[in-house]
Amino acid sequence: HCKEDGGITNFNISVAVTDKFMEALEKNEEYELVSPHDGEVVRKLSAGMVWDEIAKGTWKTGDPGLIFIDRINKSPANPIRNDGWIIESTNPCGEQPLYPFDACNLGSIFLGYFVKETNDGVKTIDWEGLRETTKTAVRFLDDVIERNPLPLPQIKEVVSRIRRIGLGVGGWADMLIELGISYDSEEALQLAGKVMKF
Repeated sequence: HCKEDGGITNFNISVAVTDKFMEALEKNEEYELVSPHDGEVVRKLSAGMVWDEIAKGTWKTGDPGLIFIDRINKSPANPIRNDGWIIESTNPCGEQPLYPFDACNLGSIFLGYFVKETNDGVKTIDWEGLRETTKTAVRFLDDVIERNPLPLPQIKEVVSRIRRIGLGVGGWADMLIELGISYDSEEALQLAGKVMKF
C-alpha cells in the first residue's frame, strides 16, 4: 500500500513471491513470514488475503509487481552463479536480481543516433557505429565499478568480484520512425530481435 498516499509515486515497487507462498495460495492456506535475520517464523498470514491486497494495489497504482524469487534462483534469470549465494532482492525497478550487497551499473544506448542515410537516400542502421558504441559503453560501465565510491566495504567487495552491468537501449520508436517501419509490425519485431541480439 506504500504508493497509495502519493509519497513514492515515481518508484516501481515489487514483491518477492516464493514457491511456498504460491502453494499456500493454491491450497487457500496460510504461509509463514520468516525473519531474514535469524530464520525464525514470526507470523503466519492468509496467502489469499495477501494476494487480494497485491491485486488491489496493482489496480489502484500499477504496483506492486511480482518477482518470483525462487524461480530466479533456479533459472538462467540469474546468469552469475556463486556457490551458496542466493538472490534475495532486485534493484528498485525489479529489473535486475541481486545478491546481498550487490549492485548493477546500468546504461543505455539511444538508438535514434544510429540511423544513417546512404548515398542513394535510403535510411539504414549504422551497425558499425552501434558496434563501437556498445563496446565503449560496456568498457565505461566496467570502469564505473572501479571508480564508483561505494558506501560499504561489503558492497565494494561483491561489486568488484561480480562486475554486474546492464546495457539497455532507448529511442526504439525514434529509430523505427526514421526507418519508416510501423511500431506494431512484424518487421519491427524482427528488427527488435536483430538489434538486441547484435
